[in-house]
Amino acid sequence: PELGKLSNLKILRLRWNELSGEIPAELGDLASLKQLNLWHNSLTGPIPAELGRLASLTRLDLDDNELSGEIPVELGDLTLVTELWLRRNNLSGDIPAELGGMTGLRRLYLDGNRLTGEIPVRLANLASIERLWLQDNELTGEIPFELGQLAELEQVFLGGTNSLSGCIPTEWESLDTLADDLDALGLEFCAAP
Repeated sequence: PELGKLSNLKILRLRWNELSGEIPAELGDLASLKQLNLWHNSLTGPIPAELGRLASLTRLDLDDNELSGEIPVELGDLTLVTELWLRRNNLSGDIPAELGGMTGLRRLYLDGNRLTGEIPVRLANLASIERLWLQDNELTGEIPFELGQLAELEQVFLGGTNSLSGCIPTEWESLDTLADDLDALGLEFCAAP
């Protein structure tokens, strides 16, 4: 709770520290914070919605913990974040469509959770996205054709434990990362209708 009073703190890195318990909601009071890195600990509980108030944040790294619950829609307000790392936790529920509001996002890592539902079409608003890792969840439905319009995209991983249907946007044929990942889905390339 005292961390929330460090009003000039710009970088908080507490990775690989065997931290346990929940992420304090008071971290949302760190108005100057640019990087929050808590990966590879044993943190539990939900991601505090208050983190969506960190308007100066450029990187949020919470992967390799035991976080649970849904991804807060408030994270969609973090328009300066370029990298969002939530991989390898126990997060569940749908991928919030509000993440499509993170207009500065270049790397989105949500793999290795228990996320369900369909891939939100609003992720196509992420015009700067280079890496989109959604594999090893419980996602269903079709791959939105709109994602094929993401001109900066270099890596897409959607396979693993997901059960996606439909077809793969033809715009992704040149992406080297697709071959091994999506072969297991048995989907073919096709153009938008």
